Amino acid sequence: TKHWFYGHMKHYTNNEPGMLRLIQRLKTFPLMISHWIGPVMTILQVYHPDSVHAVLTSGAPKNDLGYRFIRSWIGDGLLTSKGSKWFRNRRLLTPAFHYKVLKPYSEIFNKNSLVMVDKFKNLCGQSIEVHTHVGLMTLDTMLQCAMSANTNCQHVTDHPYLMAVKEVGDLVIKRIRQPLHLFDWIYNLSANGRRNKIVVKVLHDHTEKIIAERKEVLAKAVKNDENDSEMEALDFLDILLQSKDENGKGLTDIEIRDEVDTFLFEGHDTTASGIAWALYHLAKYPEFQTKCREELTEVLGDQKYVEWNDLPKLEYLTKFIKESMRLVPPVYAIGRQLEKPLNIKEKDSEHESTIPAGTNIGTSIFALHRHVHFWENPTVFDPERFTKENIAKRPAFAYVPFSAGSRNCIGQNFAMNEMKICLAQVIRNLRLYIDGDSPVPKMQPRLVLQSESGIFVKFEKL
Repeated sequence: TKHWFYGHMKHYTNNEPGMLRLIQRLKTFPLMISHWIGPVMTILQVYHPDSVHAVLTSGAPKNDLGYRFIRSWIGDGLLTSKGSKWFRNRRLLTPAFHYKVLKPYSEIFNKNSLVMVDKFKNLCGQSIEVHTHVGLMTLDTMLQCAMSANTNCQHVTDHPYLMAVKEVGDLVIKRIRQPLHLFDWIYNLSANGRRNKIVVKVLHDHTEKIIAERKEVLAKAVKNDENDSEMEALDFLDILLQSKDENGKGLTDIEIRDEVDTFLFEGHDTTASGIAWALYHLAKYPEFQTKCREELTEVLGDQKYVEWNDLPKLEYLTKFIKESMRLVPPVYAIGRQLEKPLNIKEKDSEHESTIPAGTNIGTSIFALHRHVHFWENPTVFDPERFTKENIAKRPAFAYVPFSAGSRNCIGQNFAMNEMKICLAQVIRNLRLYIDGDSPVPKMQPRLVLQSESGIFVKFEKL
């Protein structure tokens, strides 16, 4: 039932039961469902492969619901920008994700993963909240790969950047669930609005310091090598600082900061969520953990590092990661706003719906990945869903952990490579398990899908 002020927000609560209620509605509404957010705003939730395909290939931009609330932090970066600005910046950033740029990162992935493994070795037998450790590791990795920063985040227990990221995420979710705070002028006067300004300043100061340091390094490099001013771009930030569009115009300082903030957020927070949930699933399903370890032994032997050329050979580990992201997708929903009417038709049905322009659409990846029409026993964890044969039986848009269409995740290969190497190093060095002392994680949708009270795993040296 719809509340006069809260709409359906009391029904779809910001926790695991609220998420699972949407799954229950699939039985009655298999294609999509509309609900109210507060007294004046509606959102159309889509979660059927046909409706998801229609939305994600329509070219519709991100909607302002949710995304505009993180714009104070990440500005008009690739995640939030629209139209010609998005096309231009996507084109300028694409070279940063070429395999020649990604390939050297495997050494950084290995080094940072092994630092984390050593931390886990020193905590064997204890119930460890892994998401915090993984978040520090992925932040280190992002700063080192993308900004060539010399960081050591993993040995800091209360890193101010990580704490600020968590707080800004909590503030965004609180704002979405308070209808009066949807209005900027009311929110800015509130205690949470004032706190948001303080936290965002911490994040911006952190980014601006990194950019200033990198600019200085590049300026010195150009000065010392005057015959080769066309320096080879070494990382993401180098490409941002040097890239120019067809008119010879580069990115402004604010645009660079927006893209760096977007990349740091998407590259460390979403990947950390994916790795942390995968560690939990490894501990929960020892039979799959053993299969992953057997494959790693066969492919890697005694070598210390997982090399770039090894990654395509880790077929079972890849299936395991995909199944983990099916059941608990770090990016659990994607917002769009239609600029023109959209026809949605179920493949084997005569029924067709026309969705009017201006409609706010929420693509529920969480519900899509558990849609009973396309996933047999959807709550059962089974990596064999991702054999080539089983993938071919499903619609292409039944599984979209990195979104799909023209606005898919530009860094998905970076993320998958990092996840494979990190999990491989943990599995090769440690046995993961849970017992009666280990709390069962409860999903909670924040900026990414996390756990309400942490993700706890125990380790044993091999």
